[in-house]
Amino acid sequence: MKKLFFCFVLSIICLDVWSQAKLKTQCKFGFELGLGMHTITSSRVKTHPRIALMGGMWLQIKMSKSWTVQSELTYSQKGTGGYYTDHPNYGDYWLGLTYFEVPILFQYNKKNVYFEFGPGLAAFIKAGEISIGGALPYQTELYPFSKKDFSFNLGTGYVFNEKWRVGLRLTHSLLPVRKQLPETSHPGYNRGIVLSVSRQISLKASRTKQSQVIE
Repeated sequence: MKKLFFCFVLSIICLDVWSQAKLKTQCKFGFELGLGMHTITSSRVKTHPRIALMGGMWLQIKMSKSWTVQSELTYSQKGTGGYYTDHPNYGDYWLGLTYFEVPILFQYNKKNVYFEFGPGLAAFIKAGEISIGGALPYQTELYPFSKKDFSFNLGTGYVFNEKWRVGLRLTHSLLPVRKQLPETSHPGYNRGIVLSVSRQISLKASRTKQSQVIE
């Protein structure tokens, strides 16, 4: 899985370099931070959406007047449930999944609004699982989580200016992240909605300032 993940990242870098060299396209770089609501399908106990963080960096390449392609490297939290011992109405089951994720997004831009879609590949880091009512209704070692999460993303956003923008994205696993649990009808898939804020970093401006200082 690690080899596949690094090959996936390497292919993005090669695409960026090739695009700039052959197509002379405009390249942008920035950071993003988001908050999402996530669930996982196929649970035997009551669950509620999990509020989780997402953050990372992105690299965007302009392909034409209306189209851009954006690659990202993010630290993403997923799972389900809200674990509050004093508020049992939040759910009696909590699952926390953590990934390093690389989405590849194709974006259609019209004025200050953009629409995006594309796949994502995530490398599994760790998981935490708690049942408030007692022991889990299955042996966790018999039902491990997949070391990868291959997903599809669909979203939209608004660009305020050259530096700031906000986006809303839906994500859903295309392959199961956990095999089917006892007394459930299908395997487990991650799904969620993420609201994020992005900040573009101007590399040209920083280089200009450095050259002025040297002179």
